[in-house]
Amino acid sequence: METKISAYQLFAIMVLLLFGSAILFFLTPEAKQDAWLALLIYIPVGIIESLLYTNLYYKYPNDTIVTYLPKIFGKFIGYILSVVYILYFTYLSARIVRDFSELILIVSLPELPSLIVSITIMVIFAYGAFAGIENISRAAQLTLPILMFFVILVFILLYATPDVVKMQNLKPVLENGISSVIKHGWLLITFPYGETIFFTMIYSSVNEAANVRKVSLLAVLFVGIILSLNTIMFIVSLGVAGASASLFPLFSTMRLIKLGFLERLDVFVIVIMIIGGFFKVSIITYAAMLGTSQLIKLKDPKYLAIPFGLVIVIFSIFIAKNYPEHIVIGLKWTPLYIHIPLQIIVPLTALMIHYIKRGKKKSPYDCQNKG
Repeated sequence: METKISAYQLFAIMVLLLFGSAILFFLTPEAKQDAWLALLIYIPVGIIESLLYTNLYYKYPNDTIVTYLPKIFGKFIGYILSVVYILYFTYLSARIVRDFSELILIVSLPELPSLIVSITIMVIFAYGAFAGIENISRAAQLTLPILMFFVILVFILLYATPDVVKMQNLKPVLENGISSVIKHGWLLITFPYGETIFFTMIYSSVNEAANVRKVSLLAVLFVGIILSLNTIMFIVSLGVAGASASLFPLFSTMRLIKLGFLERLDVFVIVIMIIGGFFKVSIITYAAMLGTSQLIKLKDPKYLAIPFGLVIVIFSIFIAKNYPEHIVIGLKWTPLYIHIPLQIIVPLTALMIHYIKRGKKKSPYDCQNKG
């Protein structure tokens, strides 16, 4: 089933996916008051990752990562790797569902069983995957300006609230040198920047192939800057200790806004974040469904929405005993043993093998996008 989206729609879904759950957390807390700098410093690495993924796309413009891996590694190894990526997409969807389920349970509905919350939000997310990437993209192009307006509004309201913003929390800058920031920020190459790997399943659906690389790089740059500003907001309002200790610092920050009738904006934040989660999980789940349909030769991936929704809910419940354990697994184990191999090692190896097998021969798309 052929689907096509525009370059702007690709930009919108990339920004919303990368932004989706990353906005909830204080990224790289080990970097302390320099955490915002770490996000800027690692933007070039995120750009290199996007260059890697788009390079593979231009070698195989009509394929996804699930269909070009068997062409590169051979049917046996390539098929196994394709299945691994489908499982990877499913696993990541389950992690994000768990993140948003815990957010709702902790801040809004603590008495509700976690299973009910997970099923409810997954029904919404699965519907997005069922609707397909074209409908998701159309919704994204309308949602992105609204979300960006909300982000700007939050900044303005927070800085307008008396005695909340303390710019001195950002000092001293580079107290332990730039090497310390680089050392403590390495996880950023996997989350959020490495999450552009999901779009190896989407690039072939873009109707403006020549613009795919440019759009991908702009999306990484844009998200990196916005998340850096978001981190600054956490530091100047909550302090490094407060932002590090909070499970959801964005939620904690919103509670500080008190301007006349503008109080208790945290409920509004939950709604906005669920919208962000909708796009992130819907896109990643769609990628898993599309990959599966390509492997089993199913014409339309939408028929896989219900089984994948059920699997993701089950995974999200049993993925960890409690939320602290879920966070530890996500920050310590998953990046090293899952993200790094699948976001960097496998794609880089695939590109190297491609050049070894075919030399420096370039496709027409490579010529159009040289440099």
